[in-house]
Amino acid sequence: DETVLDMCASPGGKTIQIANRIKDGILVSNEIDAKRCEILYSNVERMGLKNVIITNDTPQNISKAYSNFFDVCLVDAPCSGEGMFRRGEEIIKEWNPNLPQNCADRQLSILEEANKCLKQGGVLIYSTCTYSKEENEDVILEFLKQHNYKPIKINSNFDIGIGLKEAVRIYPHNNKGEGQFVVVLKKFEQNLLNSQQNLKTIKNLQAEKFISAMSNTNLNLYDYKSFTYNVLNPNIIKRGVNYYTLGVRVSENKNNRIVPNHYLFSAFGQKFKNVIKLDFNSPDAQKYLRGETLEVNQNDGFGAVLINNCAVGGYKISDGKFKNYYPKGLRNH
Repeated sequence: DETVLDMCASPGGKTIQIANRIKDGILVSNEIDAKRCEILYSNVERMGLKNVIITNDTPQNISKAYSNFFDVCLVDAPCSGEGMFRRGEEIIKEWNPNLPQNCADRQLSILEEANKCLKQGGVLIYSTCTYSKEENEDVILEFLKQHNYKPIKINSNFDIGIGLKEAVRIYPHNNKGEGQFVVVLKKFEQNLLNSQQNLKTIKNLQAEKFISAMSNTNLNLYDYKSFTYNVLNPNIIKRGVNYYTLGVRVSENKNNRIVPNHYLFSAFGQKFKNVIKLDFNSPDAQKYLRGETLEVNQNDGFGAVLINNCAVGGYKISDGKFKNYYPKGLRNH
């Protein structure tokens, strides 16, 4: 039931792993870059994660809104990417001798904001995909000079840090994966700032018709911008933050029409009264994934398609006709 912040979240690999580890908790995943935020959202939606709020904001705004708030904060910091050199010449060309120190300055500033977000006794995880000591141990040692944290030893067979034995370094010649650095810190100080007030959310009842197609599920439906969301806890939505999502997007208001969102089906497909269960290798499964029509003998209303028991999308039966709600951007061709 922890509250967790993924400060630099896109494209979402770590967000997905964290969300699955805190089934009863809430994860705020932040990405400062708007285009990368779209990628993050796409992956979270596709996985049907129910406990993720996505923000598209600066670390400074996040820390103002969420002071002393989180149990755990992950900073997978933007870095010079030396661990990615094996992927090709283009990545190597982006590197220059000043880049590691420039990145280190930025990383330290992000850690300062992450510190403000974290509760006393909370855990701060810092990681990069670079070998540079300036961006790894030097950043952490400078941070430890200014704040009361204790490094926590990571039990692993990885190489230890350079001058920081609690940290680990992952080298491609010794381990699977690229070049990576990870350190875990426990916080022993308290911030004086308080979190900002909650954002006033507006309850929505128009989307109830989609929810009536589901069984044994009570959703807290709130409007934000042009979407209706299932908000797990309205108290976590703060003023002054640019939210990309408040949770599962249930529906969208299009030209005064309420249209169900794909995220509703991927997150809650198992809960629908009407479901179509298919095997991935079956012709009907492939037809559905291509956006085609299926022959279904069901009453009118909304339903979900489960492939190998995984909720992949939705549909609607109207006057006996099947309408495929699988998004065009995901369809097989």
